[in-house]
Amino acid sequence: MYMFWKKKKDQDSNPHGVSLSDLARMLSTGTIKTSIEGNTLFAKDEHYTTKVEVLPPDADGGDGEPIRAVVRLTTELPGPFQTMMKGHELELSSLFNPMAALGALTFDGSKVYIGSRLTIFEREDAWSTLHLPLLMIATIGSAAGILGAMRRNFSGEPSRGGDSEWGEDEFELLQEVMSRICVCTTGGLGFTAEFGLEADAASAAAGDRNTALFQMYADQPHPELGGGLFVLLQLPHQLPGPRQVQELCEALNLLEMDAVDLPPHFGAWCPGRMGTNIAYVSFLPNALHAVPNIATNASIWGMHRAQWASEQLADMGYKP
Repeated sequence: MYMFWKKKKDQDSNPHGVSLSDLARMLSTGTIKTSIEGNTLFAKDEHYTTKVEVLPPDADGGDGEPIRAVVRLTTELPGPFQTMMKGHELELSSLFNPMAALGALTFDGSKVYIGSRLTIFEREDAWSTLHLPLLMIATIGSAAGILGAMRRNFSGEPSRGGDSEWGEDEFELLQEVMSRICVCTTGGLGFTAEFGLEADAASAAAGDRNTALFQMYADQPHPELGGGLFVLLQLPHQLPGPRQVQELCEALNLLEMDAVDLPPHFGAWCPGRMGTNIAYVSFLPNALHAVPNIATNASIWGMHRAQWASEQLADMGYKP
């Protein structure tokens, strides 16, 4: 499906085994202008430029399985948005990251950008079926999604509707797969799972407090991107207050950009819906529906992300 171009060897750019040339060829079929400089692809839209950078893993990336490369996507906010957020980065990031699609408003201490990350492991052979389409849609839609949602919020413009291409039968198949590793249910256009944060934790219904709540909905279109699959992961930890929630979300979004052994970061940490807890949101547009097993992958990424974040919280003294 994705291998429709004719490769030109003299134009190929393949840093750390990641074909930026493939990505450039796919992006060039639209209105985006691309250029490659070393290990970085620049994708220029009418309003902003997204940088797709291929990096080796950090030397202290941990003792997990070997990493081939880390692909980091960053889009600096246009001038008006930078001006609007200056001095209010934490508050406004927490306000708008719940509307994130495939990238998070991230503050590094000097500027705000929209960030995503893909860690590719040595054992993986999913470039054309998963990694390439995911990077392409994120390059096109991560900035457009959240900036468009922000614009609609300020202007009062109505949200974009649209039906999802995900259906009930797909959630039933997802439940069959995920029920082997967690407690989960499905009904209509939704899927719910509980991820244990400790070895003996299984379900809040059984009295366990060490579980994260994971949900998917195909009936909640994105304000800017329309129909697709809304993904929500909520941790049970209650923080002292809203300020601590804002600070922790920003810290986690920054950590997610590190070139280490972490699940793909195509979403955002933001305030949760259970009081002063934190959550991770993502939105998969309909354009990703054709990617095989993308909902299953997103569920497994959510499970590993919940366990990683719980460890980060424990190091800071927060328990469920």
